Amino acid sequence: MNKDPFREETLDIRKLVFKYIRFWYWFVISVTVALAIAYFINKFSETVFRARATVLVRDDRKGGFRPGQIMGELDLFYQRNNIFNEMAVLRSFSLVDTAIRKMDVNVSYYNIGRVVGEIRTVEIYQNTPFRVEWDNNQSPLYNRPFNVSILSEDTYELTLSDGKRFSFRNGGSNHILRFGENHQTENYGFRVVKSENFRPQSHIGREFIFVVHDMASLPGHYLSSLTVEPLNNEVSIVQLSFEATNSQRALDFLNTLTEVYIRQSLWEKNTIAENTIRFIDRQIGIISDSLFLAESSLEEFRQRKGLMDVGMISSQLFNELQRLDNQVAIENVKRQYYDYLLDYVENDKDFRDVFSPSALGIDDQMLNSLISELSGFYAERSRLKVSSTVENPNIQMINRKIEQSREALSENLKSIQSASQILMADLNQRIERVESRINQLPGTERELIGIQRRFNLSDATYNYLLEKRAEAGIAMASNVPDHKIIDRARFSGIVSPKKRLNYTIALVLGFVVPLGFLLIRDFFDTRINDKKDVTDAVDFPILGVIPHNKIAARKTDINLVVFEDNKSPVTEAFRAMRANLQFFASGEKNKVVAVTSTKSQEGKTFTAINLASVIALSGKKTLIIGADMRKPRIYNDFGIQKTPGLSNFLIGSNTLDDVIQKVSHTENLHVITSGPTPPNPAELIESDKMINLINEVKKRYDFVVIDTPPVGIVPDGIHLIKSADITIYIIRQGFTDKSSLDFISEFAEKIDIKNICIEINDIKMTHTGYGYGYGYGYGYGYGYGYYEDKPDGNVFKKWYELANNSFRKKG
Repeated sequence: MNKDPFREETLDIRKLVFKYIRFWYWFVISVTVALAIAYFINKFSETVFRARATVLVRDDRKGGFRPGQIMGELDLFYQRNNIFNEMAVLRSFSLVDTAIRKMDVNVSYYNIGRVVGEIRTVEIYQNTPFRVEWDNNQSPLYNRPFNVSILSEDTYELTLSDGKRFSFRNGGSNHILRFGENHQTENYGFRVVKSENFRPQSHIGREFIFVVHDMASLPGHYLSSLTVEPLNNEVSIVQLSFEATNSQRALDFLNTLTEVYIRQSLWEKNTIAENTIRFIDRQIGIISDSLFLAESSLEEFRQRKGLMDVGMISSQLFNELQRLDNQVAIENVKRQYYDYLLDYVENDKDFRDVFSPSALGIDDQMLNSLISELSGFYAERSRLKVSSTVENPNIQMINRKIEQSREALSENLKSIQSASQILMADLNQRIERVESRINQLPGTERELIGIQRRFNLSDATYNYLLEKRAEAGIAMASNVPDHKIIDRARFSGIVSPKKRLNYTIALVLGFVVPLGFLLIRDFFDTRINDKKDVTDAVDFPILGVIPHNKIAARKTDINLVVFEDNKSPVTEAFRAMRANLQFFASGEKNKVVAVTSTKSQEGKTFTAINLASVIALSGKKTLIIGADMRKPRIYNDFGIQKTPGLSNFLIGSNTLDDVIQKVSHTENLHVITSGPTPPNPAELIESDKMINLINEVKKRYDFVVIDTPPVGIVPDGIHLIKSADITIYIIRQGFTDKSSLDFISEFAEKIDIKNICIEINDIKMTHTGYGYGYGYGYGYGYGYGYYEDKPDGNVFKKWYELANNSFRKKG
């Protein structure tokens, strides 16, 4: 009968530990190998360092103070920023390329040591004893390691590796050169010169490597080791991390990168200021010529006419005309600025170069807002293009915003120009009225007013432009970077190898690998290895367990352990089984016990002869019947004659008394051997004579033990099992397949076996939980010093078993 397949199972950790503790040497070897591998990884792998720096980025979305606010209206060159855009800028190829070109990293230098033919390199960065100077007219040999072995204070040996790996086992081209001597080949040329770090006593005899990098691809390599991320969501501080094989190079790169980033921000603002000043300077250059001519004409007129001033009425008219002319001059400057803006709009120029209208005194809020918005859009698009393509949805969205803002600016400028034309027409009308009144003055005063008017107009325009230029210069001088370095680069730890982590992983793997192997082995092992395998599958009682006998295992001719070694655990196990048999078929005075199994070599005959022997030793009259006529062997175990036997009786050639033999071991034990092997053993066993034999011997003996054929192979024993009062089914640990348990259940159910019980044979002592007397209530129990196997002479095994037994005692 099968157990409930849905029954919940619990994992016995203690039992699992003791089950696998006998494989302790596997774990020791695995852990030792894993730790050795971890040691070599830590010892010979390249060390990678990490450096960190933090930068404060002005994020317009978070508000707060911005540089230049204290200048009020002179904050002319302010641009909007976004922390994510700035992070993209910090990781941009162009910015990293600029930073790298400011560092001396186009050639990497390494100190080397050899490990089994390969080269373990340590980057020495700026502490190299020599420098490589390439011929700029020839292309260097990129990414190929050159080996430099310093022979003396003046000479060295140069070796070019055949491959890109740092290995010179396969040779290469060798050259002995002097420091400073040109090494020229068909494709490249360079020379090696000593640096200020060269120390003869330290460097002679040492080996180094240098590798020339392609500056076009080097930024990509640096970008792969650069990380830029916000410090947290509450502040606009960005943290930069960089990993390199030399800690000082990592620090220098981050410091250079942040400095270039800060300078670039300031450069963009100064560029706009310079454009403003350049525009004003052009206007000043134009008006300077007009001012010089007007001044010369006024001085010449006064000298020629001897007239230094005009009358009161003339002075009033002149002042009125000068005021109107100043307004016209200022409006003309503004109109030129409007034309300047329209040129940017119509020719689709980058509005990042456009300066603020307030620099020329234009206070139109809408115009200022549109220009600032366009400048921000252009800056954001430029930064996004660094890290993405034009197909990026964000860039396309910004392009649409730029187009909308340009259209709005164009409309606004046309409206402003229309208003300016109206203002200019009004000013011109007022000027014409004043000029008509001036025409009524005397000719000399009228001529002086005209000359003075041209001079004052040019002078006022010139002074106005000078004032605006001074304001732009002050604004440019007051420009400060939008961003700030909070923490310069600092060393933050070793990225790899992580020695503690590697040792921890090695330790874990050292235990997990053998444990996993054992678990997988057990998972795919279909043999019965544990009592739980039996009790989970069938409900039949366990009559007993027979421990592994070391002496019998070494000597195949020893099967009668009960007589040969009556103090062994095996004998005690059979005594326990003899005691347990009284609880089966208690209504029968004399009992017939059938011993069977699924297949041969499971210990069926071994159990039959030893169980019968131990029963006989208790004073019970016992008979063993060797019913396995296909493979007889009982006669050999007891040292008696093979014939006459059971087959002789069943064919009628001998009587019952003829086939019953005595043994020398005890007077209470008799044996019926199998006899000669017949051609039809199944028919003989199923005959009426066999039934009559069993009934007859049952009357004569207290116990009749029948060694039946294995029922999983031949059906001969089924008839005998039906006639038995007790059936003992033998299962051998590590040999019997688990499928046999299903066979037992089906077999018992189909033929209606009475009092079937199970014996688990050949239990290894090291399998905790199976040792005789452990967990089964037999009262004895080897390992507690009551009965022991004979010593085997192996001191190490004795020590191990003693430790194992002490664990079991604690359990």
